[in-house]
Amino acid sequence: MNNCDDHTIFKSDFISKNFNHFIKYSFVGIGNFLFTLVLYITFLYVLDFRYEFAFTLSWLLGVYFTYLINFIWVFKPEEKITFRKRLPKYFLVYISSYVLNMLLLKFLVDHFSLLPLLAQMFIIPLVVVINFIGIKYWALR
Repeated sequence: MNNCDDHTIFKSDFISKNFNHFIKYSFVGIGNFLFTLVLYITFLYVLDFRYEFAFTLSWLLGVYFTYLINFIWVFKPEEKITFRKRLPKYFLVYISSYVLNMLLLKFLVDHFSLLPLLAQMFIIPLVVVINFIGIKYWALR
């Protein structure tokens, strides 16, 4: 019976820790969403950039923003010295989701004539899940 209790405690701690990380990650994501949305709208409608360029520029700025916050506050790696070492893996997760995002964005805009901003809103939930899994279990490990 003791083994079962130990396993339950371990499982509970694992779920609790992951849930806490996901909650913090979600707060950072909401902040990043607002940050990049303002940039995207500014680049798209105020500066009249093409939607691909507007998305790319706002995305790059958002990746750096989230890296800093996720590294410092959400996942808190034990060795802060690994900040630069982990950036390439973090960026690789985001570049993968960027490529997927851009392909889906182009597809929805070009084939379904959706407005770029509306199309991006449909894509965001998928990208959030992909990024969380990649960052938590690979990039910041």
